[in-house]
Amino acid sequence: MFAHFSRWLRRVSPRRYAYSLALAQAVIFLLDTSTGAAISYAPFYSLPVALAAWRLTPAAVAGFVLSATLARVYDYSNAHADGGLLLAYDLLQSAAFYALVALLVWQMRHAFERVARRAHSLRRKARAERHRRVLDSTIRRAVPDDVAAIVRLSVLGGEDGAFDQNVNQQARQAGLASAFRRGIVTGRTMRDLWSGGQTEVVSEFWVSELDGQVVAFMMVLGMDGNQGPERELHALAIDPAFRGHGLGTLLVNFFCARYQHRRLLAACKYNSRMFQMLQRRHFKFHASSDQYEILVLG
Repeated sequence: MFAHFSRWLRRVSPRRYAYSLALAQAVIFLLDTSTGAAISYAPFYSLPVALAAWRLTPAAVAGFVLSATLARVYDYSNAHADGGLLLAYDLLQSAAFYALVALLVWQMRHAFERVARRAHSLRRKARAERHRRVLDSTIRRAVPDDVAAIVRLSVLGGEDGAFDQNVNQQARQAGLASAFRRGIVTGRTMRDLWSGGQTEVVSEFWVSELDGQVVAFMMVLGMDGNQGPERELHALAIDPAFRGHGLGTLLVNFFCARYQHRRLLAACKYNSRMFQMLQRRHFKFHASSDQYEILVLG
C-alpha cells in the first residue's frame, strides 16, 4: 500500500495533488466541527500540511499552514468562550505548530533530494567506471596477426579525412602493412621528421579488441633515433561502428598514463575528431607540419 501511494505521489500532477490535499483538509475540518469539543482533530491538520511541504511550492505550503491555523482557531473559538487575548494566543500557537511541521518536512524533502542526487551521481560514476574497466581490459599490444585489421582501420580513417587520402590506394596499403608488421615485430620503424628527412625510431602499436574483433588501434612513435624522452601519439583510429562508446578517450588516457614520465606529443589534422579530443585532454598547440598540427600535453 505504501509503495502504491509513493508511486502515486511521483506521478500525480502538482495541481491535482494540491486539490487532493485541500479536499482532505476540508474533510478534517468538517469532522472537527461536527464532533464539538469532545474530540479535537487539531493534530490531523498537520498531515495535509506535511504532504504539501513534501511536494508543493512554498507559497502553496503557506496556504495550507494558514488554512489549517484558521480551521483550528475556528473550532477552538466555537468550543470556548475565551477573550480576544487567548484567541490571539491560540492563533499564534497553531500557526507556529503547523509552520514548524512544514519546515521540518521541507528540510527532510531537501535532504532526501540531496541524497537522491548523490546516489544517482554515484550510480552514474559506477556505471562509467565499470564501462571504463571493461574497455580498459580490451587494450593490448598489437601482434602481427593484427596488421590486416590495423590497415583496415587506417583506411577507414583516411575515408573520414583523419589520415592521408592515398591510404586508400592498394600499393599504399601494402606498404603500410609491411611497415606496421616490421614495427610490431622489431619495435622500430621509419618516420618522417618534422624538419625533413627520415629516421628510424622506437614504435609501439596498441589495439582495442571487443568480442574478438580489433575495433581501434594506436601507434606511438619516438621522436628521434636516439630513443629520446618524447613519445608521439602518431595515429589513432576507431571503427565507425564502435565510435561514441569512449574508446578514443580511453586510448588517449592510456597513452597519457603509460608514458606519463615522458614528454607527450600528438600529430593530427586540424579540427579532426582526434584534434578535438586531445584539446579536451589539455593538449596544446606546439607546431605545424605540412599536413598536421603538432600538439603537446601541458
